[in-house]
Amino acid sequence: MDLKQYIEFHRQNKERSCDLVTYLYYLMDRSGLDAPSLYQKANLSRQLYSSIISGKSKPSLNVLIKIAFALQLNNHECKLLLKKASYTLSSSSTFSLIIRYCIENRIYDLRQLNEYLLAYGYEDRLIY
Repeated sequence: MDLKQYIEFHRQNKERSCDLVTYLYYLMDRSGLDAPSLYQKANLSRQLYSSIISGKSKPSLNVLIKIAFALQLNNHECKLLLKKASYTLSSSSTFSLIIRYCIENRIYDLRQLNEYLLAYGYEDRLIY
């Protein structure tokens, strides 16, 4: 996306008004990742990715977190991606705060995230 397209996109407020799939394509385009690169980097099956893109299934919170990490999203972009699927990372949840900490500190390694989750007793909520 060049500067002119970027300005037009944001002027029309498409970032906020577009659906999950459109926003995901925007983020992929901006990051330079194509579909196979994204689903491989996010450790998703091609079938699951296809199901999300086609609108046949709503992605889980864990899947969206893996996508956010693969795309190396900032806090704002991650919040918006999650919001489009009706999720949020609440300040009252330690699990959510750990994820937000990683994003805000640009720690996009899922192994490191899982180490933090384990340290705080979230062995049942690890993200693979």
